[in-house]
Amino acid sequence: MLRKIFFTVTVLLFCLQTTASALDPKKAELFMEDIGDKVISILANSHLSIEQRRSQFKEILDTKFNLRAIGKFVLGRHWKEATQEEQELFLSLFKSTTIANYASRFQEYTTEKFEVLSSRLEKDGGVTVLTQIIRSSGQKITIDWKIFEKEKELRIYDVALEGISMGITQRSEFSAVIQNAGGKIRGLLEALKAKVQGLTQTGQIQTEHPEYEQ
Repeated sequence: MLRKIFFTVTVLLFCLQTTASALDPKKAELFMEDIGDKVISILANSHLSIEQRRSQFKEILDTKFNLRAIGKFVLGRHWKEATQEEQELFLSLFKSTTIANYASRFQEYTTEKFEVLSSRLEKDGGVTVLTQIIRSSGQKITIDWKIFEKEKELRIYDVALEGISMGITQRSEFSAVIQNAGGKIRGLLEALKAKVQGLTQTGQIQTEHPEYEQ
């Protein structure tokens, strides 16, 4: 059963990349080095306000991650079951919560060092770049980035923290929420809307959707 689950996940992720071409691993490494330098620069700039940091993290996520493809993947089979309106609402809410999540994680690190260790070309044409963050205490945190090149643009499609894929983790979590809501995607949308409202009220994000504040 476990093998079947992982096989299904792999096939679904591959299907999202059918138009992506094989990527030069060294090019992917340089891509991640650039992102790492930008993140460290943001964290090291003591003159930036919290909101300015969030804004700059948002720009990195907007331009370096394929949030639409990631969103479709984590929604799984429910993507095709959703209406177009539900799909767009989900992607918007998913983007807002993802930006807040990554921004929060990045802010945990201050004087850390980011290193690109190596990379490997995957069978689906993507490249996994292996990196680590070395904390001031000496602790090393491994982060793997799954990258594809599509229409000459490199984008991140998944992140694995200490070997755990955030995409697969979110896919499982979202599926459980939908199942608990009787198999209806509206249950997940309501949960994400509530989360966005909470993040907005605490100032962690500034929502671009006034209707969520009702």
